[in-house]
Amino acid sequence: MDATAPPDTWKRSLWQALALLAFLAGGYYVPLLSLAAACLLPLIVCPAFVKGHVWFALALPLAPMAAFIASGGDLYIGLMLPLFAYLCLLTISFCHRRRVSFTLTILLCIGAMIAASLTLALRLGNLLGTPLSLGLADYITGQVDHSLLSGSILYRLTASGFLAVPEAYRNVAGIQFGNYILLNPLLRHELLNMLHLRLQEGFTQWLPTLLMQGSITIGLFTAFFTERVYATRLGGRAAKPLFRTLHLPRREQRFMLVLCILMVLTAFSNHALGALLSTLFYTAFMTIYQLLGAAVMIFLLARRRPERLTLYGIAAALLFIIFPLVLFVLGMADQFIHLRTASLKHQEEE
Repeated sequence: MDATAPPDTWKRSLWQALALLAFLAGGYYVPLLSLAAACLLPLIVCPAFVKGHVWFALALPLAPMAAFIASGGDLYIGLMLPLFAYLCLLTISFCHRRRVSFTLTILLCIGAMIAASLTLALRLGNLLGTPLSLGLADYITGQVDHSLLSGSILYRLTASGFLAVPEAYRNVAGIQFGNYILLNPLLRHELLNMLHLRLQEGFTQWLPTLLMQGSITIGLFTAFFTERVYATRLGGRAAKPLFRTLHLPRREQRFMLVLCILMVLTAFSNHALGALLSTLFYTAFMTIYQLLGAAVMIFLLARRRPERLTLYGIAAALLFIIFPLVLFVLGMADQFIHLRTASLKHQEEE
């Protein structure tokens, strides 16, 4: 009889209860946290489900939903929040029953994330009554327009270079009272119009990029973390996947070529749908090779100093956010030079 089993069970139950309360409290007081948590929950829920914590995995996605609805959020958006975790759970369960390849598992998890994201984006656009990028630009511009600090906000945006003062208003002065800045009404109107235009252009580019990049990244790591837990449960019958050995099989390299061709073809389209598809294809192409570049970077750095693997992973994550072009170049180079294989051969020769 294992005397430590009951305390371990109680500790696990306590931490699970605290996690549920944290998601409930955070989502209730800051509703936007519910949206962010719902997108990230597959990274926690799917490994927990495979590990055997079934009820915790099924209950956790309901916490952001309950918090969002209780805080006064839209009912339908709240009901959509668990889709991210539940669709990934269904995907993982299907893949393990059918014993599909790890590559296909990754693609299906990414597809589940894209489906949930598109569903949420369509509902948000429906609530706003306009395309999502235009609706968000209208909402933010309206909030700035009706704010008592609108002059201060516009001044800071101008000082940071986000907005440019029109040439006709270069010599127009504002009046400052503490934190409040009163701008010339005509200048204020011009700056608000410019802010609306910049936001609309930015959201048109950022939202599809964020959707595709987030879906690929979260889908990949959801499948990766879950597969590691699954391999641990199987003992020695399955090898644990390592992120630093992530690569594109030959069949998937052909898929990337097709994706590149589609990206080039849609880039010349003047239609809004063609521009959207071009952005999505471009983001998918770039993100995949950036992730491959991160894997190459971690592999090469950890080859001699494996004890610093965590540090190298953090460095790769920061590079992915701050300067992803370096990772893209590494990922592309690895397809032609096979940097990891070359480094192993060089190490053997030494």
